[in-house]
Amino acid sequence: MKKSMSLVLTVVAFTGSVQAASVKVYGRLDAGLMSISGVGVNDKTLSGLAYGALSSSRWGIKGQETLGGGYEAFFALESEAHNDTGASGGNNKTGSGVGSVYWKRKSIVGLKTPIGKVSLGLNKTIDKILGGNFDLVNSNFAGFKTLGDYLATTDRIDNAVFFETPNLDFFRSKIYIDRQFGEVGGEVSGNARTGIAATFKIATVEGFIAYSEANGSKGSNDWNQYGLGLKYRNDNNIVFKGQYWNLSAKSNTDSTSGLGYSSDGEGYSISAMAPVGIQTKIGVGFHSTEQSDNTAEKIEITQLVMLHSFSKKVTGYVMASKLNNGLSANHELHKKGFDSQPENGIDQDGYTVGLRIKF
Repeated sequence: MKKSMSLVLTVVAFTGSVQAASVKVYGRLDAGLMSISGVGVNDKTLSGLAYGALSSSRWGIKGQETLGGGYEAFFALESEAHNDTGASGGNNKTGSGVGSVYWKRKSIVGLKTPIGKVSLGLNKTIDKILGGNFDLVNSNFAGFKTLGDYLATTDRIDNAVFFETPNLDFFRSKIYIDRQFGEVGGEVSGNARTGIAATFKIATVEGFIAYSEANGSKGSNDWNQYGLGLKYRNDNNIVFKGQYWNLSAKSNTDSTSGLGYSSDGEGYSISAMAPVGIQTKIGVGFHSTEQSDNTAEKIEITQLVMLHSFSKKVTGYVMASKLNNGLSANHELHKKGFDSQPENGIDQDGYTVGLRIKF
């Protein structure tokens, strides 16, 4: 009887430990047919298959284990998948420079506590998270994050610590902090980056304010940046979003850190998304960015989007856009598996129809 009872207790304890610790494989695949005009030296139209138009294709592994007392340990590894060719990983801009990194999107281990969540490793910066949340659909095709050449709003950073508070009583606000350690021998702050931000929610209005700065090796590539954003949902579930970012570059003599910006920059986006029936949404967005001391580098993108949810995990999309390049700018509408670089000052029109599946 005692042996039977011990066996039952052992099975119960083992089952409880398995339930407390969980590991999940997750991801999404996104591919679409795309056509972009104004490509190359001959101003041609390029058509073909591209991945990640709505959002980057990826796969990852994540897990957590409940420790009790409001504490939870967690980890996550996430890589990009180029599902148009089957390639994986790829280059990623971080403070350690540009190189081939397999777990380029996320590589963290952390601890959730009653006063906040701490994670260590490689992850999105606060600016990237907020910039995506306050954009139309945060797409790779013609979205605000395609304009990150002049702003530090699209980076992931490695060798970093990330902290996030739970929702606070004051306007349901949250505080975010990230700190990247440059790990340069003989320098305290060389190649280091620090960011802090706060979000709030009052009824149907949400907003953020953010500040970040970087210190390059030996006093080079120093910059600071601030951003502001607002989001509003009306009674008809139409969502309006707007954000503004401003970057001040202090110096740019070292191109090895991956942190540098050659000029001051500023940019903004405004957008609206409205439901059409239960499963369909349509949206319009306008994005603009420029080097503050060189208006010839100005870039403007107008974006139209239609999303249709076939299910919670399957989304079809149609997107059309127009890109206006300044006289010295040669920005492209899409950079994921589609080489559509124009000549300086050439505008582009683009269209894409695709499907995204989450798992």
